[in-house]
This record gives sequence, C-alpha cells and structure tokens, in this order.
Amino acid sequence: MGKREKQQKSQTPLDRLPIERRLAILKFNVEDCKDAIHGRRVPSTFGDRVHQLCIIRGIRYHHGFAQELRGATPEFTRALNAREIMSGIIPTVSKPDEAPYCIWHPDVPSEDTLRALVQRYPDMLYNAARACAVAGYIDLYKELDPLPEVHIAEDAGYASFHKSNRGSQEIYEHILSQPVKYAIMNDYKRTVDVAGRRIAVLNGDTAVCSSLEARYKYSTAGEMCLTERPWVSKSAYFNITEDFGIDDHDCEAPKTPKDDVELLYSPLPADLPLVNKDNLIYLAAYTGDIDRYARLRRPKMLDSEFDIVIRGIYHNAFFAKWWSTQIPEQPQGASEAIIRRAINARRIMSNDLSWVTADIPPRLLPEMIWFPAVAIALTYSKLSYMEPRMYRACLRACIAANYASTWDELLLTPPENVSWFQSPRRPDEPEDPKLWRISRIIAGDFWKEAEQSRNPYFLQEMSTAVPKRPEDGNRDAHWSYHFWADSLYFPHVTPLLCTDEPVQAFSGEGPYDGRDGGIGDADCAVFAMDSIGREILEEEKKKQQSSYFPLEKILDLIEAKQKAHD
Repeated sequence: MGKREKQQKSQTPLDRLPIERRLAILKFNVEDCKDAIHGRRVPSTFGDRVHQLCIIRGIRYHHGFAQELRGATPEFTRALNAREIMSGIIPTVSKPDEAPYCIWHPDVPSEDTLRALVQRYPDMLYNAARACAVAGYIDLYKELDPLPEVHIAEDAGYASFHKSNRGSQEIYEHILSQPVKYAIMNDYKRTVDVAGRRIAVLNGDTAVCSSLEARYKYSTAGEMCLTERPWVSKSAYFNITEDFGIDDHDCEAPKTPKDDVELLYSPLPADLPLVNKDNLIYLAAYTGDIDRYARLRRPKMLDSEFDIVIRGIYHNAFFAKWWSTQIPEQPQGASEAIIRRAINARRIMSNDLSWVTADIPPRLLPEMIWFPAVAIALTYSKLSYMEPRMYRACLRACIAANYASTWDELLLTPPENVSWFQSPRRPDEPEDPKLWRISRIIAGDFWKEAEQSRNPYFLQEMSTAVPKRPEDGNRDAHWSYHFWADSLYFPHVTPLLCTDEPVQAFSGEGPYDGRDGGIGDADCAVFAMDSIGREILEEEKKKQQSSYFPLEKILDLIEAKQKAHD
C-alpha cells in the first residue's frame, strides 16, 4: 500500500494577515521601504523598525495613506492625526498618546484649521502657536496669546531667516523682547507641559522646522544594523516627526543663520543666537568649561562627546569634581565606571587619595596617572602602599615623572600582596631582589617609557634585569604600549586647520585609559582665520578645492599678508 501524500497547508499572503501578526514579523524588504516612503503601499510586514519609520514618513507626506493602521500603534495613529491636521481635518483624538506633537512639517495647517484645533483641543495651543511661528501667522499667534515660549521663538527665528517671513520675524522679536520667557515644549521628549513650565532662555534645544529637511537614506539591512544607521547617531537627539528623517536619499539641512565661530571664544549671551550649538558643546567638554557644558549639553551625548568628556576630566580637576557630583560613587553601568575611573585618575594627579578604599572595584582603578600632569612623588609612593593593585602604574609614573628615588623605594621595599611577586623566583630570574622585581614587572610599555626618558637610569636598571628588550606584541597590544610621556608632552603632529568648521570632533583609542577625544586644531584655526582674513581663505580654498589647510600653508599666508601690508 502506497504512502499517503502529505497535504500542504495553504499559506495566507503576508499582506492579508491580521495587522497584529504583521507587526510581529521582522522581515526587511527594500521595495517595501520605497513604496511606504512614497505612500504607494503599506509593507507586507512592519515588525522591522525601519519599515515602521518608512510608514510614518509616508503617512506624514501623503494624506490618505495607511489609514488601516489607525489604532495599530500610538506612533502610527499620531502620524495619521498629524497628517489630517496638516490637510485641514480635525481628527478625533481619543487617547492622550494619540495626540501628535509636530503638526508643522512637512506642511503647515491653515489658520482656520489651527483655530479650530485649539477650540476642540485646548491642550494643543502651543503646538498650534509653534505652527504659527513656522508659517508666520502673526495675527493668529496674537489671538492665541500663548506665553512667550523659547522653542516657538527659535522656530520663528529660523523661519524668518530661511523663508524671509515677516510674520515669523515679528513673532521672534516679540518673544525675544519679553522680560521672562518659558520652556513649555520639550523637543527631546515631544511633550507640552504648561503646568510644569520653567523660566528659560533660548538655548538651541529646538528641532527647528528647517532642520527637518535633513534626510537619511534607509539601510539595506534589517533590524540588526539599526544602531549603525545615521538616524540613530549624531542627528538622533531630536525626533519630533517620529521618523528619524528617514527617506530614500540623503539630503542636508539648510545652514544655520549664524556662524558659531565667534561664540567659540566669546562669552555666551543670555539668549543663544540661531546657531547649531553642537560645536560649542564639544568645546566645553574639551576644555572642561563647567558653566558652558552644564548649560549647553543635550540629554543624549553627541557622537564623540563621551571621549571628549573623558579628555576634559583628565585635563581639568574642577570639571572632574563637577562630574563626580553627576554620577554615583558606585557606578552601575560601564559608561559611568569609565567616567569615575577618569575622575580617580585626575584626583591622583591632583594629589588626592581620599577616594582610595579597601573595597574599591578594579574597574575604577586607572592606569594613566601621569598625563596631562604628574603628581608629586609622595602621592605615587602612598598610593602604591594603599592600593597594591596600582603598584605597576605608580612605577611607570615614576619613569614618566623622573622620580628615580621613589622608583628605588618601591622596588626595594614594595607593598605586601603585589600580585606579580607572589610566586617564588625561578632559576632563570635575577637573584638580586630589586632586579628580580623589575624582571617581573616590566614589559614593552615600560621599556618604551624608559627609552624615551631623559634620565638613562631607568633603562639601565631594566637592561640589567632583562638584557633582551621585551616584545611589544602585535598591533592589538594594550593601548599603554602606544603612548608614553615624551610623545604626549611633546607632540610632533603638524596641525591641519579646517576653515569651514574649525571644530572637528573625533574619538578613538588614546592615552586616557585607552580612550581619546578631541576637537582637532580649532585653537589654532580661530586665531589664523582672523589673522589671514576670510576673503583670502575663501580664495585659497577655491584654488586648492579644500577647506583644510596644513599649518605650513597657513604660515605662508600669514607671511604673505604681512609682506603685502609692509
């Protein structure tokens, strides 16, 4: 008797499955993204985050698209309600989480629509007033009579500049002229809180309408690569349209009305001009300027900002002290632990050991404790005995600081419980106790430090203990093998100045316990730009087709200008 043929189940097409099922399916499709963005077709599945963003983008730009998704998620419903308002329809908002925040991009509702919206939903008065600022509806703005609100002011200022809108200019000047202004809207959280309003100044915390013109092409990968995409990077501190600016192409936003260069070296005004303050945040973190940084920083750190903060802590004891009040003594997360370790390094260099306790976790013990400043010799000596796990770092600090006598002291009478000295001496190791300890401790990083030291004593000691120089290892060797005092205190890198944007934020591996962050050669650039003159720099930029100038070129331009003046 033959086998029965197994009956095959008929599969329901994905686009005919219930919406709840489709929301649970993580499946990325490029064509689905394209069609959703252009409002042609709802994707077959939308569990993938990129699909969801493309749907929201399509809804906001195309009235009538994806109506079947109303109620599927609060995000979809908010987008549908925003689109209806922008199209002149007052939707039914049945739950608080269905009320949209941004109702002024990509289109601004008519005055009649905004008036009717506030009459039906008084809680949306400030959303409507913000739309007035973008569109320049000065009469309706006065009719609504909102409190002077800083986000509305900034959006009005940008609209005045980019659209030459007289009504927006009047709203901007009106709010700016008020003796007291308030923060009622919150573009980071997409909230409006009249009861919890606070007195505020213009501080660049607004996702102005013109900035929403920046677009970022979707990735060709699915959910797993979401964190690598541009809309969750530097630009992601705002998301008032809830689509993270996703599109099928990249597009830059218009430039800010004001140049931020002068603010790099001038006191900040009470109301920040219409600038992108990101470069000011980088500079404040780099220099450890507490007042500026505390005022300007955003709820979410910018790209490279974390490493620049670590650098600022190392270089500024008072910035380190301030940060010590911002995080717990016993940090929970990895980022807090890195900051606390940097604070402890700065405290050592400031000759403070009050933080050293018997139960301090190893992850809070720094390795780089001799740059950008050296502690006095007594500090390294005391630290070694208080915390034997810091013994090796203190010995290397002795080389960097040229503390030969403390080097001898620590090797002749080391603290108890130093891990490197627990096992017995091997036959191939030196008999002399000091040389034996040196042979146990040193590696390529010590050798490099001693080679660069101006005192030959340390290298002589190590050469006696270990005649053959230890291998540095491969390119993946510990970061401390790549940085030593001579190279850090006396750098040999030639500056490269960018005249279009002097602040060039970066992060990577470096000397600050393995991290590094900086702002490029902004300090030299701000001097050179005024010395040479913007017109000359613009001419040279056109000649070389680049706004990056090596220091040699800058010095030649300065010399040529001086000769011409003479």
